[in-house]
Amino acid sequence: MQAKETQEVDIALTEAEQLREQRDRFLAFAFAASDLLLEVGDDSQIRYAVGATNQLLGGPPAAVIGRGWLDLFVEEDRALLVAKIGDLAPGKRCGPILVSICPVEVAKGKAAPRHLPQAVKVAFNACRIPGHKDVIYCTLTVANISLAKAARSTGARTGGGLLYRDGFESAAAETLEAARATGQDVEITFIEFVGAAGFRERLGNDRWEAFYTDAATVLRSGAIDSDTAGTIAEDRFGIVHEAGTGVGTEVRRQLAELARAFDPTGSGLNVEQATITTSTNELTGEEAAQALVYTINKVASQGSGTLGVASLAASFHEQVMETQDRIASFKAVVASNRFDFAFQPIVDLETREISHFEVLARFAHGESPYQTIVFAEDVGLIQDFDLACCRRAMGFMAERVQSSPVNLAVNLSGLSLQSDVFVEALIGLLQKHADLAGRLMFEATESSRMHDLERVSRVFNALKARGFAMCLDDFGAGAASFQYLRALEVDYVKIDGTYTRRLLSSDRDSLMLRNLCELCADLNIKTIAEMVELDDQVAKLRSLGVHMGQGYLLGRPAPQPVFVGTSRGRRQA
Repeated sequence: MQAKETQEVDIALTEAEQLREQRDRFLAFAFAASDLLLEVGDDSQIRYAVGATNQLLGGPPAAVIGRGWLDLFVEEDRALLVAKIGDLAPGKRCGPILVSICPVEVAKGKAAPRHLPQAVKVAFNACRIPGHKDVIYCTLTVANISLAKAARSTGARTGGGLLYRDGFESAAAETLEAARATGQDVEITFIEFVGAAGFRERLGNDRWEAFYTDAATVLRSGAIDSDTAGTIAEDRFGIVHEAGTGVGTEVRRQLAELARAFDPTGSGLNVEQATITTSTNELTGEEAAQALVYTINKVASQGSGTLGVASLAASFHEQVMETQDRIASFKAVVASNRFDFAFQPIVDLETREISHFEVLARFAHGESPYQTIVFAEDVGLIQDFDLACCRRAMGFMAERVQSSPVNLAVNLSGLSLQSDVFVEALIGLLQKHADLAGRLMFEATESSRMHDLERVSRVFNALKARGFAMCLDDFGAGAASFQYLRALEVDYVKIDGTYTRRLLSSDRDSLMLRNLCELCADLNIKTIAEMVELDDQVAKLRSLGVHMGQGYLLGRPAPQPVFVGTSRGRRQA
């Protein structure tokens, strides 16, 4: 009898040991990928916590058990987490989502302990297990470089946390490439707020901002990882999500419902939705991503109320086929330098001496330079083209340094200036051609797409420190232009040609231009007027304080720098 009891005890101990071993194994698996594990009940309270609570939250597990789980996160991330968890069904999981946690003391409204930061970036993952639908299991992992990339944390954002168009293009393209590499299908849904201007007027600025923030949360909650959601135009947005899930329709429904709740008249907004599937085998992953970016830019350029579901879906697949040959052709042009330069002089309006020449690209078979370059920007190839232009211009200047030196201005897209790969390559070229400092300058084009001005400012300063002047192209008198002046230290601004054209007939434009020139003079910035075609324009521009001009009156673009009719002047520093 005693032997039997002993045997039963041994069996019980063995089962207990097996359970402990299994528990330890699961914990080991969990901590191989995570720093903190949380169990959250249906009352939103933390039931269980294990892991690096001291290092991350400033206290032992007991300090967080019984607290509301959202209290662990910074306030701006809580709405997104609620939206993600609210849609989480048993057997499903979400993440990684890059969010910030804060120490317990910070959650209580106090300062963080001296040895802890105010907030820590973590990758958040969660799941519900069948049979335990009222429990959420969460893992938090301190974000390193790889996790931050996986969660797509890079890119400037709107106040609601949406990526700006360029960042969204990159995130969407990267997601599409990753999906194709793993044999998965994703969809992209475009959302348009038709009649947004009237809706915003009814709400007023404060209420509109609140609506926009909530709408951004809805959009991000529908995205595949919360960060593949962005603004494409003022009234248009995009999200990338899993295929066949009906996410686009649900997001549209939630946004329409949200708009009605905010509208004092109860009318709400007409929310249009267009969802396209990206499962196509005609292109490589990179080419399909470029076609997607091109489609996003087409959506951005469409007129209001033109976001048709059927037409947009069809146009994407047509665009895939049309873009394939065009991408390959443009890559070949860049790789083999099958483009030409035209040189147009920039002239001192007082002395009529040439300051420098702007380098303009020309393509074979009469292709429109503007359309070709816009296409390169839309499909993400402009960085390669800009670098090829820089390389060729520097070689041109080096060849003429003894016989006939010339000062040049090369255009750089705002997209290129926000590319670390491009900037690194450009700096490498400038190091090899340091002798061109003071004679080579750069014009930043497409400034409207320079969303990360701090980043661009660092690039400007790095180029200026090496002796290469910087110019802002297509400068106007609007608020955005003054924002660029505040953020970026430049040597020149090139005034948009529309001001020059209206100069002799519009007192308003003259006054605005005079004020702009006075501001630039105070900041020691030289001004250049575009589209100068009349002597009367020159006289008027000089009276307003404009320093230089560019246009057919002063010199047409030519295959070689032409100094006929002017003195060979030096650039005025």
